[in-house]
Amino acid sequence: MNPRIGVVGGLNMDIRLFGGEHRSEDGAYLAEGYIIEPGGKGSNQARAAARLGADALLVGCVGDDEFGRLCVDATRADDVDTTHVLTKDEERTGFVVVQLIDGRHRSLVFTPGANSLLTWSDVTPALDALADCDVVITQSEVPTDTVDRLVDWSRNAGVPVYLDPASPQQASRHSLTGAEVITPNALEAEALTGHSLHDDSTPLAAADDLIAMGVRRAILKLGPDGALFADDGSATSIPTAVVEAVDETGAGDVFVAALAIQRARGVDWADAIRFANAAAAVSISHSGLALPGFAEVAAVAETVDPPIVIS
Repeated sequence: MNPRIGVVGGLNMDIRLFGGEHRSEDGAYLAEGYIIEPGGKGSNQARAAARLGADALLVGCVGDDEFGRLCVDATRADDVDTTHVLTKDEERTGFVVVQLIDGRHRSLVFTPGANSLLTWSDVTPALDALADCDVVITQSEVPTDTVDRLVDWSRNAGVPVYLDPASPQQASRHSLTGAEVITPNALEAEALTGHSLHDDSTPLAAADDLIAMGVRRAILKLGPDGALFADDGSATSIPTAVVEAVDETGAGDVFVAALAIQRARGVDWADAIRFANAAAAVSISHSGLALPGFAEVAAVAETVDPPIVIS
């Protein structure tokens, strides 16, 4: 049977600008081109899980507008169950404007729109479906109270929740310590711990602080340096594949989807993270939102160096 992955999270329209430059200190940014594409961390994660072979479902909400319809259509086109994606009347769908430079993103504008209206009462009708999932993924792109209640529900339901703490300012200590695992990138880990991850030693210090805070497990996503996995009493460095970074759009979402699928299949943490690293590497080697298939990722994962226990 396919792994069953549930996602409670956001749907946004992504507007990505590339090329060009600022005309002056006060002038507008003059872009050479742009891409408009359905996204949002919740939708990306559910779609990535489906592309990797899972039966995926998404719980979220959009506005009653063209952006919302396009986001839902794109999610459904990847065979994600969107039964529990609600349309909020007289509201607008969230969107983000991102500047893309050398494959890396700089967020210029983010408007959460209908994502900020996803209440626990909106999630409640989906709980029976979520209870049948092997893993539920969520992010801080939806209201803190909703994420906190989802974490509380997961304890009673026996379904692990994986938390992507983006944005970290909205991630409560309650959800950080209640989730099965958290998956911050370097900037998010800095925001959560105060450690600037500027040298080889600081990721480990940041991971130690997260565990001391009460986090069960933390996976720090470190870009070309792979990932650092920490739980109570140990830390493991897990390399990634060497690729040319073209566009990091959705790479973190592909990572957590791949991680959830491998864990649902019974793969141990280190090997599941190795696979997730490979999935993210494949994703960033393409332009736009690139959601790879399982066979492609598995082939790349075979080329990745084995994990290294560092403490």
